[in-house]
Amino acid sequence: MAVTQEDGEGIGLLSGTPPVAPEKKATTAAPPAATPVVAPAPPAPAKPQVSAVLTLKAAEEGPREVTAGTITTLSAVLTSKAADSLTIPIGIEVAYTSTYPGEGAEWPVRWTPPGKRSATELFARKVTHPVTILPGTGVPLSFEITAPVGVRYGDRVEIRLTVHDPDGSPALRLTLASVARQAVLAIKTSRGYEREVADTLHARTDEKADVVFALLVPSSLRGYVFAEGMSFEGVREMLKGIRKARGLVDGETTLKEVEPLLVPKITVEGFVEGAIVELISGPFKGEKARVKKIDQAKEEITVELIEAVVPIPVTVRGDHVRMLEKGVGKSGG
Repeated sequence: MAVTQEDGEGIGLLSGTPPVAPEKKATTAAPPAATPVVAPAPPAPAKPQVSAVLTLKAAEEGPREVTAGTITTLSAVLTSKAADSLTIPIGIEVAYTSTYPGEGAEWPVRWTPPGKRSATELFARKVTHPVTILPGTGVPLSFEITAPVGVRYGDRVEIRLTVHDPDGSPALRLTLASVARQAVLAIKTSRGYEREVADTLHARTDEKADVVFALLVPSSLRGYVFAEGMSFEGVREMLKGIRKARGLVDGETTLKEVEPLLVPKITVEGFVEGAIVELISGPFKGEKARVKKIDQAKEEITVELIEAVVPIPVTVRGDHVRMLEKGVGKSGG
């Protein structure tokens, strides 16, 4: 579990693989790095299965990654090169695997058999269904998958298809898979209480370590905390009773949207020598000053207090001043 903040203390990326539940902390020191849970290796791409008469092909090569509570569709197409129509039995087996042995949740799986109007729920057992294929045409086989709210990272469901070729060739076998991944969720907070909400949520992970894996508190975006976790409902439940937490933002946030918050901004950008600024932090807070020198590398600005009897240079961080009047001088290097 990691809590990161975009400030002088360092920047941390949301992890790609969630950690195992950390041990109870005996002190208030930062928790040690946890050993990551290694999800099972994905299977080889689902290559089209071909016989003298039939072809069984998945709509996509690899497993479909989904977040908890979402619904997706896995599809394959069965085509025939026979001169006449064929009625072929198709074996369908649903199987669940989990990175937490004995705790894998069942994924609801539904499909509408070709030629039927009503959907049928499939369970973790093998069933056989006859399918009629016209010459030179394809029959779509689509399965609606729902990732359970309580799904764990790396949990997966597999739809294993078996088609027996009428010419006596070996059976065609194809596996469609869906695997659970983490999501990046945005938590809305009262402005100025972002770190407090994150710290409280972090403390609650001692008992629910598999719900939230990492937290990000960007200083450049007020009123929001980002959580990396498995379930909207799980995070929403953990937020209950946390002071100044105002709930989850609907929808998943992508890493691409969060990435700009992980890159530190140069705090002296926009300042030029001769500009009039106001000190907003430190012992001279509230005083007006004139910019004398800008150090881009150190993100520092040297100013002289306007109302001081003796002009003494004062060097401050770029985020400790506020622009009042932009001068016409040059920017520092």
